[in-house]
Amino acid sequence: MTLDYFKESEFTCKCGCGETVISRHLLEMLDEARDFAKTPFVITSGYRCKKHPESIKNPTSSHIKGLAVDIKCTNSKKRAIIIDALGYVGFKRFGIADTFIHTDIDEKKSNPSIWLY
Repeated sequence: MTLDYFKESEFTCKCGCGETVISRHLLEMLDEARDFAKTPFVITSGYRCKKHPESIKNPTSSHIKGLAVDIKCTNSKKRAIIIDALGYVGFKRFGIADTFIHTDIDEKKSNPSIWLY
């Protein structure tokens, strides 16, 4: 499957290491959700290597496994549209913050689940 809305480079670790380890299934689900939502998804965090500061703080993060993303979101209307689209394509885990939505496909964690940051 070719991605219509994303490039793998958007999911590269932001610590400067240049590594990208991201689930193809996650990318395909995100692409489908983006198409359903009809609104851009800006990825603020994708893969995080083990040396990334957030990985050091949270060594069990699904970002380290390439199974999670954070999507920029700063208002309630867009938050509702994005979460609706993510749920429509099968995402079951959502972390909601003031400036982003976390979602992942980590089956080793509690499903379904919604939490606030």
